[in-house]
Amino acid sequence: MAGETELVPHAGVLNARTPAADLADLARHPDPGVRAQVARHPNTPAAVLGALTADFPQEVLANPALPLLRLADPHLLRGWPDAAFHALLRRPDVPVWVRTHLIRHARPELLIPLAQHPCLQEPEVLILARHAAWLVRARIAARPVLPPDLLAALAADPDYGVRLAVASRPSLPAGVAAVLRQDTSRFVRQVAEQAHPARH
Repeated sequence: MAGETELVPHAGVLNARTPAADLADLARHPDPGVRAQVARHPNTPAAVLGALTADFPQEVLANPALPLLRLADPHLLRGWPDAAFHALLRRPDVPVWVRTHLIRHARPELLIPLAQHPCLQEPEVLILARHAAWLVRARIAARPVLPPDLLAALAADPDYGVRLAVASRPSLPAGVAAVLRQDTSRFVRQVAEQAHPARH
């Protein structure tokens, strides 16, 4: 009837047979409980899941259709917004397939938080340690546990910001600390001398 307020759909309208078009509409529902159900629904279109991931990363990852969607479209994540990946990177258990996508395709803005993530495995760390963006390499240099050979390589990085991140670490192999105390950058030398003074 004209002039009446349209009724807001209730969460109960969602069921196993809810079609994709309806789910796409419900993804904009004002009730976050409804949107969370859409994020978990196996009929939800992949692009809609990407948009919902920013607010419901756990629900999207638990969506039973997600593995099939990934098989059907190996480039599924390329259409997802940056906000979705930032939400996933705030989780302690970023899936390997998400990390692999980011390492292969993401811009530095997303690789910087990835480089700090505690779930990274050594092969991923080594790849990011060679990334073209110095800020990514610097975040790797600041990771709490790194193998000595990688520390030595980062201490010789062409960008002084990466070497500064190495010099700022609370502990370093004696040889790496000695190299940084002789660095071409005065800032790196100062930090290295303060954090790792030479023993006489």
